[in-house]
Amino acid sequence: MLKWKIDKNVISELYYKGTNIINPWGFETADSSAFFSLEKGVGWRYKKLEETYDFDDLNFKANLTTQMQEGKWKLSIDDNIKENTIIRKVEATTLEECFFMDFVMRFRFKKEFIEYAQISDKAYYHNDTNIYYQYPVDKVFLKGKGFDINISIIDKIVPEKMEPVMYVRDNKDEWVVHVRMVPKSWDKEVIKICTAWAGTRSLPQFISKPLLSIKAIKEALWYRGERSPYKCRIFRRFINPCAFGMVKVKESSKLMWHVKMEIV
Repeated sequence: MLKWKIDKNVISELYYKGTNIINPWGFETADSSAFFSLEKGVGWRYKKLEETYDFDDLNFKANLTTQMQEGKWKLSIDDNIKENTIIRKVEATTLEECFFMDFVMRFRFKKEFIEYAQISDKAYYHNDTNIYYQYPVDKVFLKGKGFDINISIIDKIVPEKMEPVMYVRDNKDEWVVHVRMVPKSWDKEVIKICTAWAGTRSLPQFISKPLLSIKAIKEALWYRGERSPYKCRIFRRFINPCAFGMVKVKESSKLMWHVKMEIV
């Protein structure tokens, strides 16, 4: 049976046959300026107005009200262990009109325990590319060393202008798996400086809008860090410009992921 450790408001460790096989999981979302992470101490420019957490060896529940830069929403988390399976559910209700760049349930597995990842019938081996191998699918398979992992979508509520996708990413010492909603059509476009010193801060619209009206610039920047990270390490560390679409979601709307992770 799986055993977990809850720390910093997330599933921080997961033990299979006595060995921790993960890095901290959680939930993430962003608007044009703010980046929210369920993990304590991670993120920028948001404020938790209310938060409660309750957990034991089999259940983890959380309820939060969060003020972003472009909206406010309530979030509920409900995760459960059943033998070698974890059922995770995250649901947000918008309390006012909100902008979303994405809506993400996060999984991370230590590289040393995984031989390769398979998504959309394609196998990927760990080469530290940090590329988002993203597809409109409802399951991901990880071939482990002595065990296998299946991650599958049970149910979802997706706003009209967004679409459900999953991705795998080979980053440093881990495999990242995101169950993600992203824009399929959008209400505005932004350029963000995706660096730690800038806190993934967006440029003002009077700069982003005319730049992204130029086709060559938009093609170069559009989700650049996800599909083709800049090769120059200094440029990537200190500037790293990327462009994204933002979806406006009406007040009283719901976004939800219900996902199963099973070790076999």
